[in-house]
Amino acid sequence: MKLKSTLAFSVVLFFAFALSETFAQSTFEQVHAIFQAKCTAGCHSGGSPSGNLNLSGTTADVYNRLVNVNPTNPVAAANGLKRVDPGYTNRSFLMKKVNNGLDVHNDLETGEGNTMPDGQPSLSLTERELIRQWIIWGAPDTGNVYNEHLISAYYNGQGIPEVDAPLTPEEEGREGYQVRFGPIFVEPGGEFELFQVYKTRTTEDKEIVEMKSKMSPYSHHWVMRELDASAADNLGVAPVDGNDLTTQAYVFQYSKYMGVWQFSGSIDLPEGTAIFQDSGAVILLNLHIPNYNQDSILAATGYINFYTQPAGSGAVEMKTDLATYGAPNPFLLNIPPTGQPYTLDFPFTIPGETRYFWSIQGHTHQWGIDYDMFMRNSDGSKGELIYEGFYNTDYSFNQGYWDYTHPAIRIFDPMLEVDMNNGMIFEGTWLNSGPDTVPFSFTTEGEMFITYYQYTTQLPASIKDNNTVAELEVYPNPSGENINLSYTLKNTGHALVELFNITGSKIKTVVNAVQNAGKHILKIKSEDEQMAPGTYLVSVTVDGKTTSKQIVTVN
Repeated sequence: MKLKSTLAFSVVLFFAFALSETFAQSTFEQVHAIFQAKCTAGCHSGGSPSGNLNLSGTTADVYNRLVNVNPTNPVAAANGLKRVDPGYTNRSFLMKKVNNGLDVHNDLETGEGNTMPDGQPSLSLTERELIRQWIIWGAPDTGNVYNEHLISAYYNGQGIPEVDAPLTPEEEGREGYQVRFGPIFVEPGGEFELFQVYKTRTTEDKEIVEMKSKMSPYSHHWVMRELDASAADNLGVAPVDGNDLTTQAYVFQYSKYMGVWQFSGSIDLPEGTAIFQDSGAVILLNLHIPNYNQDSILAATGYINFYTQPAGSGAVEMKTDLATYGAPNPFLLNIPPTGQPYTLDFPFTIPGETRYFWSIQGHTHQWGIDYDMFMRNSDGSKGELIYEGFYNTDYSFNQGYWDYTHPAIRIFDPMLEVDMNNGMIFEGTWLNSGPDTVPFSFTTEGEMFITYYQYTTQLPASIKDNNTVAELEVYPNPSGENINLSYTLKNTGHALVELFNITGSKIKTVVNAVQNAGKHILKIKSEDEQMAPGTYLVSVTVDGKTTSKQIVTVN
């Protein structure tokens, strides 16, 4: 079933509430009404209100006493809370006071007083959610950001629950912090892609060594970027429509990638590498959620745990980026309605650079049926297949089909060295049986052709020191009758040299023996091994560490 666009969803769900007398009120007017009914009698009114917070008076009076105002509670103040910190429910003391279990990570701490209203029944789930949504969407003093009917239906049994909140790094006894997005409520069959700014409170430069994601099962992707501080101020604190081309272009210009998930999982970086993060960094959260359920409301939520270590450890910087068809104009992608497989490819080269790739993953939308990646030969032709899209999520077996919702992620251990003068070739295949051409789109109504990858521009010392195999060479390459191999062992060890064809089938075990440290030279006769002209792979494994090179044979 065709999903509604993000823009239509945003407009209908959050801003077009002129259907009833209730919706004629702004969201803050509804919040204000809760305070008047539940919080002013005996506690938050008069000349000496509890917590020095007077919630009686006009909406303007109460708003100015709440938003970006420091609490008088010394523990809350010491924790850096505001009464209301727009966009940040976990930094808003008001939310903690009314939370009462709504968010397991946002209940009151010792010294922060009692749940509000004090000594009375807690606010209803929908009342607490109203306040939470108001804060998530920037705590505006005017306008509507809350659909009472949608959330009331959700809490009355018509909802898909939020994912359970994971432990924070602090609760695990590790250094780091947790970031939360949402919940954002998605109507049956609805869809959104949103950006939201998250300003960290790190006071020193950090190195991120692991990122662990947990998000709603219907998620399409969950992207982390580090954003320029001035650009963050321009985006504001409320979620921003990610389907807007101008916003997307702005984000691309002023941010860098940190990580990409298309399902819950961990990015545990190899030893000696880290993502570098400056003090006071600003993170841009980007969650894309379609609700494929046509009957139930989804509370879309995402969590990221960032595990850190102090800067200056000597780690090599791990970088994250993407390559897209048609760059810099991805709208060149169009899938015609042929009813037959339609294949496109594009080269990915960067002259004068060598990169060491740690992970790669493909990304399409629902019309994608295959996604492959190849090393690129110097003549521009396809070389070794390095990514088969039919593999399962953790790239452990060929499942026989491309799953665009849970695409394969290939991790290279050791990291894949690529001469980017030659680079890679990315190939996607789609099947469009509909009546219309499918264009590029940020939502699943359209298509994408993107490769996400993580890499370094040098090998970390820990990997260099552990590499028993070094400088595997194949020459000449392309080769005719004779193929020459040379490899160097730093230490004496068991060496396994194997020759494979392009499909991964082994042709021959060339060496399987303990060898001394030093340089070793081998010669393979292509005629003896019945090697027809084509592409092959030779690998040298020593003490569990493998180095591979591609061989091209010619007549």
